Amino acid sequence: MFIDAHTHAFLRKDLGVLNRRLTMLDDVLKDDDPHKWRLHGDGTLEDLVARQRSLGADRFVLLPMTGKPARVGELNRWSAEAAQTYPEVIPFAIVHPAGDVAADLQAAVALGLKGVKLHPFIQRFELDHPGVQRLFELLPETGLPVVLDTVYIRGLLKAKPHLEWVVRMLNQQGCEPTEIAALAAAHPRVPIIAAHGGSLYGWHKLDPLMELDNVYFDISYISYLIEPARLVEIIRTKGVERIIYGSDSPWRDPAKFRAWFDELELGPEERRAITAGNILSLID
Repeated sequence: MFIDAHTHAFLRKDLGVLNRRLTMLDDVLKDDDPHKWRLHGDGTLEDLVARQRSLGADRFVLLPMTGKPARVGELNRWSAEAAQTYPEVIPFAIVHPAGDVAADLQAAVALGLKGVKLHPFIQRFELDHPGVQRLFELLPETGLPVVLDTVYIRGLLKAKPHLEWVVRMLNQQGCEPTEIAALAAAHPRVPIIAAHGGSLYGWHKLDPLMELDNVYFDISYISYLIEPARLVEIIRTKGVERIIYGSDSPWRDPAKFRAWFDELELGPEERRAITAGNILSLID
């Protein structure tokens, strides 16, 4: 079985604004630059499904996204409807710490959603936000894991110095290993999937997360951003049972991402755990 545990799609009505923002942020980079934020495909659910089927994925996790608390309910219903239309979809919820966390989580559970997505960079919060603490107090009773988007700000700006004005203007704080470790240690019953290899652009800072059993790393988006040998080292240091495959489609082409993953020097048992077993242990 092969599961892509980190994918996105967008409502058609949102794609115009999204593409304009991407142009504003990263138009200075060439399309073949692996650091560039750009859509591979048209960003719709239909395109995502077609690409996953072409790749031969058995299932894939759909992660809705919004920076607006008022849109959480709409997008979570859309995620649930996607799974009804396409049986291979594993629907997750988006929750915003500035919204009604308890009500939104209760609604997500009622919809049958399989996990929660948080994106501190886009949703503009820090992990000590009261809404985050409230969410993590409630999560153990649901059994749902959290996919936590990560970024090490200093590493981001080293790779993409043209974004300094955005980080400064919006006072972006990132989501970094020491902060994630504090949250995970305070809530050991909540499985946290730290996206992008544990800390996007901060793979040299992962030590605080290595010994925490409730912290998993997914490898989404990081193709061609990290040396393959270094990624294999991280996988084996953390423990292969805590590593989850995800492409971050459409921010990465899922077929090219799979080809990159297939070149990593991993054994068959390691691959089976990463591409299916570990995520299934959290959602089934």
